[in-house]
Amino acid sequence: MALRYSIRLSGAGGHGLIQAARILAEAAAIYDNKNAAESCSYGPESRGNASRAEIIISDEDIDYPRGDSIDLLVTTTQEAYDKYIGDLKTDGIIITDSNVATGATATGRSVYLAPLTEIAEKECGRASLVNIVALGFIAQVCTIVREESICHAILARVPKMAEEEYIKAFQAGSKAAARQLDGKTSGSGK
Repeated sequence: MALRYSIRLSGAGGHGLIQAARILAEAAAIYDNKNAAESCSYGPESRGNASRAEIIISDEDIDYPRGDSIDLLVTTTQEAYDKYIGDLKTDGIIITDSNVATGATATGRSVYLAPLTEIAEKECGRASLVNIVALGFIAQVCTIVREESICHAILARVPKMAEEEYIKAFQAGSKAAARQLDGKTSGSGK
């Protein structure tokens, strides 16, 4: 059976979700040798308005670059959660920022409440790294793209002097997800 996996990253402009989507698509296409398509939309101003980016990853040609039925949904605002939760498959995965998005419940779905913004601020020193923290979280809960491929794609897109900072943010998100996955195996977090 052919692989076709759809991911939607949604939140507010300034969260870097479009950059994260491009990194994820490049990781899949360039480093994992899959087909990937990325599309995005955002409000007329770059900061504060709603933004959305979608990535389709497939082992076959992609004839339509939008996901109507989402396998993985990441939300960094309550507005994004409310707007897009209905597009998530009944067996899909949701990662939502626990600091701003509340009320995340989804019967039959894997739900991860993650302090993405808090991790970016406290562990990485910049809230603007929330997108890279989210990529680390995604890499742990969804193995569709290899972690090392995402790291390569991050390093290919960020300034040389910021590489260490970005990899630290990616690893912080990955560690946070690993802690939650450990908690789920012991019966909590879902």
